[in-house]
Amino acid sequence: MFNERSSPAVVTAAEAKELPRVLLIGLLVAFILPQLFSSELWSGAEMSSFGVAWTMVTGNFADWLLPNIAGTPVPDFGPLTAWVSAIAISTLGKIFTPVIAYHLTSGIWYAIITASIWYAAYRLAKRDEAQPVSFAFGGEATRKDYGRLVADLAVLITISTYGLVEPLHEPIPNTALLALSALCFYGVVLSLEDVKKGSITAGISIGASALTATLGAAAWFTCAAWCAIFFTPGNTSRTKRAAMTLSVAMVTMLLWPLISFLFYPSRSAEWFSQWVLESTREFSPLHFSEYPWLLKNIAWITFPAWPFALWGIYAWRGSLKDATVAVPLSYLSVALFSVLFTGLEPRSTIFCSIPSLVVLAAFGIVSTRKSRENLFDLYSGVVVSISLVVAWIYYFAWTTGIFEKMAYSLIRLAPAVKPGTSYLLLLLALVLTILWGFVVYWRLHKHPVFAWRGVFLSATGTTLAIIVIMCLFGSLIYGAKSMDKIATSIKGTLSFVGQYDCVEGDDLSQSDRAAFQYLAGVKFGLPNQQCEYTLIDVPSDRVSPAADIYVDWIPIARVPGRPRTDKEYILYKRAEYRFPQTPTWPNVSPLSGAISLNKTVQ
Repeated sequence: MFNERSSPAVVTAAEAKELPRVLLIGLLVAFILPQLFSSELWSGAEMSSFGVAWTMVTGNFADWLLPNIAGTPVPDFGPLTAWVSAIAISTLGKIFTPVIAYHLTSGIWYAIITASIWYAAYRLAKRDEAQPVSFAFGGEATRKDYGRLVADLAVLITISTYGLVEPLHEPIPNTALLALSALCFYGVVLSLEDVKKGSITAGISIGASALTATLGAAAWFTCAAWCAIFFTPGNTSRTKRAAMTLSVAMVTMLLWPLISFLFYPSRSAEWFSQWVLESTREFSPLHFSEYPWLLKNIAWITFPAWPFALWGIYAWRGSLKDATVAVPLSYLSVALFSVLFTGLEPRSTIFCSIPSLVVLAAFGIVSTRKSRENLFDLYSGVVVSISLVVAWIYYFAWTTGIFEKMAYSLIRLAPAVKPGTSYLLLLLALVLTILWGFVVYWRLHKHPVFAWRGVFLSATGTTLAIIVIMCLFGSLIYGAKSMDKIATSIKGTLSFVGQYDCVEGDDLSQSDRAAFQYLAGVKFGLPNQQCEYTLIDVPSDRVSPAADIYVDWIPIARVPGRPRTDKEYILYKRAEYRFPQTPTWPNVSPLSGAISLNKTVQ
């Protein structure tokens, strides 16, 4: 039966005019560039991920198969992200530095995310049911131009999404999981046209998600892919696509454990038992105490994508059974539902909903009235402009001390950091701020009719704001998060005492263990191995940790933690008897990191 209906998308040829590829690619490169060549590890997740990769580079074949940090198993995630990072460190570490080589891998995941989203949106937008309204006398966007427009919108919304600013710059498992989610989504879309290639792509992505994170992640990916396949009526080979996807996923997933058990059966049994236990947490309901966090943060993490996605679902409600809407909507539904069953890490699951969310948002934008688009243009221009003005005011306060409260709020983050930045970075920040002024002027005075203008304005503003903030406050951020001085203090202490067999560090976090291994060269012992020294972290307000459980250890050095943290690190030496008198703690300056050892221990 012939069913004629009007498309909610009304796009003219002028509105679908191509966004110059130089501008698009340049904007995408500029977005990822600030951290691509960074020589510092800032977040704990980055430090942990780097620690696993560094252990692989400096270790043996077992370390490549069973992720660990200096001998301590890390069953929280699989080895795929660390494999990519370790290969980069091994090949590029001598040309650059190991940390820079590690950061370069974020470009790989970023490229997979943006390319997968672009091509998925392009293929969906070129389908017959997605085409815009045809005008009586012509002038509507062509199929190719319309598809390119929707794809550009989806990618621009991706880099405009607030919650992705940090993870897109970090080569950590969560970022890799987002990349594989985008690739899996693209594979499902591709399978509508090419069953074999699309199913293989989706299957490899699902299998790789287990190698990146846990079995739970692979299970949720499989559910999302199957729902996207089976909830698309009118398409043949659904059973074949689902079966092929699952088969490829199983083969990809099983290669790693089979090789591990073949070479290291006993160690693999212990490691994989912990890994499977972590996987089961992916199916544990989110604790009720996390619901306020979820409701409060999911809105800004996915903004500004979610308002347009909701409008897109409403505007295209007559096409819910068509692949254009059914595929991203069903994929998104499973991703959002899985947020309620992600145990201790709901944020990573929210990230995995982004690919389908931004595609729906792109379709929402092309079906939005021009007056509402203008409101988004206004919002983007005002928010970014205010952000840049505030950044410059804070920088002025920080360097001059005129606004005391503002200056103090920055200085207390890293008291040892000298206020200010280099003249080159200051000039770059000034040039980019002026450039933003020209972009706003172009929007206000040229009145462009391009449908991508608002999202381009938002993406450009987000990118410029990131670079300007990094130029002005990069040293401050580094000083607040760096472990360098702490590691230098511990390294100096161990160098002073001379040769030692190993250091126990079982009570340290993964990130701290990785930092001391790489930055201080600490030789950590294996789990449950007795060593001559032990390194722990304790609350800084504790008077005498030795009086608690470390009664058979002599304190060697006490090093303050990072600024605005309530913990410090204590290095102990094993003793054959309980130290009789009250220990006199070494004096370690939080600014200089200088160490004075307890004379009774020398």
